[in-house]
Amino acid sequence: MSLTYDRLIKFDLLEEIEKTAVPEVIMKFFSIRSEIDSIDQFIKDSPSYPGSTDKIMRGELISVIGATLSIEGTVLDKEEIEESLRKAELGEALHRKEQEAANSKKVYSFISDFVTRHKTGFEYSESLIRQMHTYFTSNMNYLSNSPGQYRSNFIATFGAPRKKSLCKTQSEIENAMKNFVIWLNKKNNGILSHHIFVKAIMAHYYLSEIHPFGDGNGRTARALEALILNAHGINDYCFWSLANFWSYNKDQYITHLHNIRVTLDPTDFILWGLEGYKEEIKKIKETVLKKVKQLMLSDYVQYLLRNKKNEAIKINHRIVDVMRILILNGRLPMGKFMESPELRAFYSNSSPSTRFRDFRKMLDIRLINIRKINDEDFIEPNFKILDYVTYNV
Repeated sequence: MSLTYDRLIKFDLLEEIEKTAVPEVIMKFFSIRSEIDSIDQFIKDSPSYPGSTDKIMRGELISVIGATLSIEGTVLDKEEIEESLRKAELGEALHRKEQEAANSKKVYSFISDFVTRHKTGFEYSESLIRQMHTYFTSNMNYLSNSPGQYRSNFIATFGAPRKKSLCKTQSEIENAMKNFVIWLNKKNNGILSHHIFVKAIMAHYYLSEIHPFGDGNGRTARALEALILNAHGINDYCFWSLANFWSYNKDQYITHLHNIRVTLDPTDFILWGLEGYKEEIKKIKETVLKKVKQLMLSDYVQYLLRNKKNEAIKINHRIVDVMRILILNGRLPMGKFMESPELRAFYSNSSPSTRFRDFRKMLDIRLINIRKINDEDFIEPNFKILDYVTYNV
């Protein structure tokens, strides 16, 4: 038996499944959650650094804007999104895709600001959902859509294969949304349904299924999912990371949403979504860990310079400057690096032999690696040295 309107507005699909939950499903869920909690705690415990933490967050924001738009068929690369946001901040005229990117940024900024203003808690409401939809679709001429207003006078079709919305009239939409908000604010006690990740994913699914607006339903559903995660303390770097995962696996994502209507069982979608979130925060962890290693290697280089009278390893200010560039930029083509204006400035008053000795020393004391990739030499900072350095105290 497939999903019907009357069945949908009970908003208890998972709760019914939980009555006969398979132990293997429960065990898998808690196994994934355990991994997520461990990675999430590492990210939360990592210190925040001005100029780097905000850069990571900006990069994640750009990524999620591209992801949530690509699911709807709007493809923009990182540079195009950055340019769209720049133009929007300056009040310049925007093309259609640029407006969609700027609108998406408004939504995720709104979520962050809203959660910050309501740290002591809040109730979900239809007006909150309408507000996010308004930001997504303002200044866009989507057919049969009014920003923040429920659709009327037509039955929406969506998904793959195409399906008709179960809410056929405006009154049915209003009734469904009223019950949906009641469910959003209700505390669930099920073994799975009380977890916030599950709440967020199910809210995403339910709003997609109601399909209350003329356009922008998928984006609004994914934004609601992000809002729920952020409101419950999911770290600031990646409370929206599921949108990236849905985008990378768009066909499977659409198939999972379709299958729930047929099977009335959302557990596969939930488990798959949790696996996806785990993979996304692993990427965040690697980014944070990279920044920590950059800071630690910079600190080690400064230590060698400060203590050159007492250390067997002795370096000079030129080496410190060279390492600063490499630590900031990572692996670089050797030829391009040697001809860079900064490096040439460092050695403008020195002989070629001086530069050779500096680089020879950096190799000998393992501050750098030089490796050949596809017949081209590359130079890079050697972060591995941090695993075995010792300090004289």
